[in-house]
Amino acid sequence: MGRKRKVAIKNIPEASQQRMEMVYLVCTGQMTARAAARRLGVSPKTYYAWERRVLAASAQAVTKRPAGRPAITPDPEKELMRTELAELHRRLAERDAELKAGALFSEFSNTLREAGVISSPDKKKGR
Repeated sequence: MGRKRKVAIKNIPEASQQRMEMVYLVCTGQMTARAAARRLGVSPKTYYAWERRVLAASAQAVTKRPAGRPAITPDPEKELMRTELAELHRRLAERDAELKAGALFSEFSNTLREAGVISSPDKKKGR
């Protein structure tokens, strides 16, 4: 057999690395599951549970995934807020347009009065 290669994986506890190594040795026929369990100090049942988890994680790690970032599931509360914000913006723009139209009408009326085209409105008596 070739020489044994030890690879330390960053941010993975030593105990987890030992479990993965035992699973590798069992899967490659270099050790029995019972011997691996004994070496790890656990029952064969616990070893097999770890083996299933290691193999499932390995399968998931090498499964082809679509390129790019995963799709973001929309948050209903955020979507509601976006909708309400869009409605508020629409209403604000509408109100702003009304105010501008009112100001333009008032300015236009004053210009026509000053030019004598229209007369000033009669002020009510008694005020």
